[in-house]
Amino acid sequence: MKIRTLLILANTISLIVILVFLTISYVQMFLSPNIILLLSLITLGAGILSFAVNLMITSPLLKSVKQMSKEAERMAKGDFDVKVTEAGPQEIKELAANFNHMSTRIEEMFDELRESEKFKSELIANVSHDLRTPLSSIHSFVAALNDNIIEEPQTRRRYYETILSETEKLSQLIEEVLEFSQLENRKLAWNPQLAPIDKLLVETIQQFERVLQEKHVEVKVEYDDHLPLVSLMPVQIKRVMTNLIQNALSFSPNQTTLDIRAVKDGGMMKFSVADEGKGIPLEEQASIFQRFYRVEKSRNKASGGSGLGLSICKEIVDLHGGEIGVESDGKSGSTFWFRLPLEMSKEERR
Repeated sequence: MKIRTLLILANTISLIVILVFLTISYVQMFLSPNIILLLSLITLGAGILSFAVNLMITSPLLKSVKQMSKEAERMAKGDFDVKVTEAGPQEIKELAANFNHMSTRIEEMFDELRESEKFKSELIANVSHDLRTPLSSIHSFVAALNDNIIEEPQTRRRYYETILSETEKLSQLIEEVLEFSQLENRKLAWNPQLAPIDKLLVETIQQFERVLQEKHVEVKVEYDDHLPLVSLMPVQIKRVMTNLIQNALSFSPNQTTLDIRAVKDGGMMKFSVADEGKGIPLEEQASIFQRFYRVEKSRNKASGGSGLGLSICKEIVDLHGGEIGVESDGKSGSTFWFRLPLEMSKEERR
């Protein structure tokens, strides 16, 4: 039975009961029949008026309930972009506001779920693509060595080096996927410690000594001696530095210069790497930190990476409550940078 029907029935029963008891009271008062009729008509009119006023007052309530019922039915069918009018008495307004908040929250949750499913599909597609090339290379070289068709020691050594190189690429790709998954799902524990930036910087640059010599790239380092210890996770921040320097080297021509800076910038520590490469197109700079995004669209060995490196950097910097970005005129040279707060409360960290 509908609410409106229940209200009408309740009002009708109340009106009948009132009329019966008033009529009995009038009779017991020994009033004349005309007076009793008049009072009964007045009572009936008052009851009808009360009935009409009751319907008029409850009509908006019923309208709100009906609207929420209709929108809830839409939600049940999978449409979560619903809103109800927040009108009427305070309780109805609060109910409508809570309903709208619930629908918004459910929509956000399903958007996150769809985004997660999309990410899984992209992950499978991209990783499958990136795994195919090194695996094919390893297979062909191992098959050649296994068949003993390579007799020259120098050629065999080159084959072994290629297999080792491709294996390292596979290992790096798997490590990036696992690390990004941890960061994406917020499974990486927040365990900061006070660390000197200069030590991390030296350790990071030392990893590239051989590559720098091979490409004849000069490194210029500017470090702020007044930079205090920074609360951070050393392994993760070193990973960010490594990735940014690696990217800069990958796109830097031979016999050029890398400018690396670690300075105090207000209440932040700013790290930056500037190269003399071909630059980042202006229209792509807003997308460069998205997962699987590549400025270099080809997936060749020279410049095609997994597309996760900069995304991992962004997740790590975000975890530290910092920010990351790139500056380039789109024609020559790029400067990748990130900033970390020198002091950060728990509330400021995401």
